[in-house]
Amino acid sequence: MYLTKGEYTHPIGEPQIAISKRPILNSGGVPVAHTVAWTIQGVLLGSGQADLDAKIDALTTAYARQNEDVVLLLSDGVTESQHTLKVRDTRGGVYVTQGPDFPQGNGPEYATRRSFAVQISAEVPVRGSIAAVMNFNETLSTAGGGPRYAHIETALGFPIKQQLRRATTYLATQSGTATGYAVYPSVPPPMFGHANLAQAPKITRRSPDWVGNSTRNFTVHWQYHFEAAAPLYGLPSVSP
Repeated sequence: MYLTKGEYTHPIGEPQIAISKRPILNSGGVPVAHTVAWTIQGVLLGSGQADLDAKIDALTTAYARQNEDVVLLLSDGVTESQHTLKVRDTRGGVYVTQGPDFPQGNGPEYATRRSFAVQISAEVPVRGSIAAVMNFNETLSTAGGGPRYAHIETALGFPIKQQLRRATTYLATQSGTATGYAVYPSVPPPMFGHANLAQAPKITRRSPDWVGNSTRNFTVHWQYHFEAAAPLYGLPSVSP
């Protein structure tokens, strides 16, 4: 089989390829993407030092270029195998994250052969995960509605408790945060309606994290303050 990286093609059967795939999970334990790493090891063969040096130069030049497709072809040199790592299928591109290393230095190394190792990594989203939510949580706190008391301090005796109001305003605060994998998630609406808002909603969006030449983890925070004459009953949202 042939391994190609961009326009560079390894000789047939030259490299040994180990592929690892580690999931990126949301807070519910569901994969939204995978970190894929290809560890490529092999031996360059040359008829002499000059020939070997030219092959080393071609290898290092090829792996100095970032963000190129890496494809394992069948023995016909044309048909793609099941093992491909293409830029279009990734979130942020395909990158050389280690090497090329030349880990051996004994015997015929750099005389007629040169051992090498290189690692290529990419983040590959699960199909349909662009709008996936990485995490979501919301809090609803309520207060008020009952009587209001105060204590009057006396000159010589104990403070005296007095009722100032028979009923007070009902208060509620709805706040939360959510993170989307590739886009900002929707913000839940005010659960007690716009008419009961004590002030304008506060919506805060944080810039996403970089992955390669793209971004992920889009986080938004929200906060609503409510006031009402009637009780404000409810439960926090469980999803956007």
